[in-house]
Amino acid sequence: MRAITMKRIHTDPGAAPFATPPRQSSFELLRLLAMLGIVAGHIFTEGNLISRATPETLLPCLLLGSGARVATNVFVLLGCWFLVDATRPGSASFAPGCRWLRLHFTVLCWTAPLTLLALALGAHPPDAVLFRSFIPYLGRPLWFASAWMTLLLLVPFLRHALELPTRRFTGLVAIGLVVVVVQSTLADIREGYLMDTFWFLYAYLFVGWRRLHGECVLRRIPATGALVAGLAIYAALVLSEGWARTHWGTPAASTVHALASRFLDDLKSAPNFLCALSFLVFFAKLRLPHIPFVNASARPAFAVYVAHQAPVFWPILWTRIVCCQTWRGRPWTPLAALGIVLAIYAVVAVLETVRLRFLEPLWTRSCTFLRLASLLDRLVGAA
Repeated sequence: MRAITMKRIHTDPGAAPFATPPRQSSFELLRLLAMLGIVAGHIFTEGNLISRATPETLLPCLLLGSGARVATNVFVLLGCWFLVDATRPGSASFAPGCRWLRLHFTVLCWTAPLTLLALALGAHPPDAVLFRSFIPYLGRPLWFASAWMTLLLLVPFLRHALELPTRRFTGLVAIGLVVVVVQSTLADIREGYLMDTFWFLYAYLFVGWRRLHGECVLRRIPATGALVAGLAIYAALVLSEGWARTHWGTPAASTVHALASRFLDDLKSAPNFLCALSFLVFFAKLRLPHIPFVNASARPAFAVYVAHQAPVFWPILWTRIVCCQTWRGRPWTPLAALGIVLAIYAVVAVLETVRLRFLEPLWTRSCTFLRLASLLDRLVGAA
């Protein structure tokens, strides 16, 4: 019983699977920066700050607002890093039931109240969007959460691939690299439930290969070199997009814009994947000591994602609460946007702390939760 009480199951994909001694803060800092990048990307794009930027502020707006999908890829790879730790050969049987139900509850606790708040503030969403907001998994109000929950259900089957001999596992990952990454780079294969889930499954296998068999290759890459490579890829894409916007109307600008925006937007494309992987490698080698403030600040990251992207709420957030339309196009727009990003993160972090302290235990200690978790584990053969 003592061993059971030591376990700590997290609701967010970037968190560690067990309550082991305090972790180094390298990955916690990466998780925090990734979520800030995601929120920044959304305020600049969904708030139309980039499209209304002046020539003087276009480049800063692009640099701050074009990285949401790269940051999302970092979040995926980081979550898979800890998921591999929990499921690698020799680890205990992976039971996803509790994790899945807690994640589902987290999404519901944010999307349902924020949807009602948006309706009270005058939102008039289509019935389908409104209906989806109250069905966190099947309704897919948040694509990331639904894809991650699907991965959790499939990991008990997928984890057996981690036990393959090195040559066969390397071959599997290499074939996936061609089928997924190379094909997505050459052709426009964008979002969709199946493609999102397929990418999460491949990310799990790739990170598993990196953790189990790729150390000898990746340890030769210096940390600084990985960081420079990631920043260089991102800068090249952003500068290409900036050039295309300043030369709009020419055939070359249309082509450059199409490629740059697709590579920035598609998690599966080689530039996006390599950029995110470079940042992951850098922070894996950074090895910061345990910094309580950083770890505590990163803990609500997933809740921040859910809160600011609830489908009925986010248009109200940018137009009625933040009022982007009243201050976009000003010289100080980039700085103002960064301040709002930090404020959103801070407010949600406080509310999420309260939710975890008072509301979460009511669910996780209930008989319904335990029975549903046991049922899910039996369905996937984990119990």
